[in-house]
Amino acid sequence: MKTGIITGCSRGIGFAIANLLTENLNYKIIGTSTSGTSPITKSNFEAYQLNLSKSDSIDNFIKKIENTKIDFLINNAGILLENWNDASINIEQLKQTFNVNLFGTIEITEKLIPNFKKDGQIVNITSDWGSFSEKNFDEFQPHYKMSKAALNMYTKLLAKRLEKQQIIVSALDPGWTQTDMGGNEASRKPNDVATDVRNLITNNSKSGYFWHQGNIREW
Repeated sequence: MKTGIITGCSRGIGFAIANLLTENLNYKIIGTSTSGTSPITKSNFEAYQLNLSKSDSIDNFIKKIENTKIDFLINNAGILLENWNDASINIEQLKQTFNVNLFGTIEITEKLIPNFKKDGQIVNITSDWGSFSEKNFDEFQPHYKMSKAALNMYTKLLAKRLEKQQIIVSALDPGWTQTDMGGNEASRKPNDVATDVRNLITNNSKSGYFWHQGNIREW
């Protein structure tokens, strides 16, 4: 049985990933949400409370799972606070966004590294908006874009650092997806992204790359 942790499982992409993987009884999924609940009620799924902006919450989560050995970690939880047409910098929003999308994500990842089995995988859900190769680049959503760009760099650095431990580290660009963040007009559905993630953790043997719909894309 493979055991994995997925952050942000109460809705959207995180829910879709957890729901898809738990269809296979060979997977045990530990999911997180800020409330500690999830609509998923399957026997091979457990939900825990986790607020990535608070170190105490991260430590409490680590204590609850104790020495559970894991095969993969999907860092999905993230926030976008600014309006889509806002290009201004709001320092408080910038700090809040980095606390969840970057600092909290890094903190939980670092604290979970001792729990990984050999040939484990870490997948950071980032964004085209965090890339330097975005085709339709504009000045909007600055806090979110900067946080995801920094998470992409962390992905590359961590992949290099964990080479000897044979842990594969990847970033995944889900594309424009129908979530609370992406809106109903988005071209992709959460289940599409969930399938991408399942394929990545099942077939991936290359560490330190940025993936989109099964292909390596530019950073």
